[in-house]
Amino acid sequence: MKSKTLLRLLLLCVFLSPNIVWAQNMRIAIVDVEKVSSQSKAGQSIQKQLKERRTAFQKEFATREDNLAKAEKTLIEEKNTVSADEFAAKRKEFEAQLLETRNLFQKRRNSLDKGVGNALAELRKSIVETTATIADRDGYSVVLSRDSVVIAQSEMDITDQVMAAMNKRLPKINLVVKE
Repeated sequence: MKSKTLLRLLLLCVFLSPNIVWAQNMRIAIVDVEKVSSQSKAGQSIQKQLKERRTAFQKEFATREDNLAKAEKTLIEEKNTVSADEFAAKRKEFEAQLLETRNLFQKRRNSLDKGVGNALAELRKSIVETTATIADRDGYSVVLSRDSVVIAQSEMDITDQVMAAMNKRLPKINLVVKE
């Protein structure tokens, strides 16, 4: 029984030894993808455009909400001064405006979400491509995301190199929102 266990252990060592030697020769790097996403020029351009779009949408829909509130107030005031048929027609018109505003809001929000998703996908793709270029250039066998590493030597971190290359390669990503 002991000889079988010893034989298995010996075979395991023989099969693993080339992998252990290979692993010792690997160069590993780490990239903080979140930092590059948020602090690169391209990432900041997406954030700026998103903020501008949200502000414009908020202004537009605040105006629409004010108009709807005024129309509702007028409708309530006219309830006792117009005929039931005329009131019903005006109420139906108001409800149509309300529904139209809700649908427009949902459409714009979905369009903005889709545009942001596309811009972030382009950003992530560029980060991966830039990281791959640096890894090839500097001979890294493996590049890990910072969020998947608990402890690492600081010289393994190539985030600043990736950020600098990203800023040169892609200083801006346009946020395309179809309305």
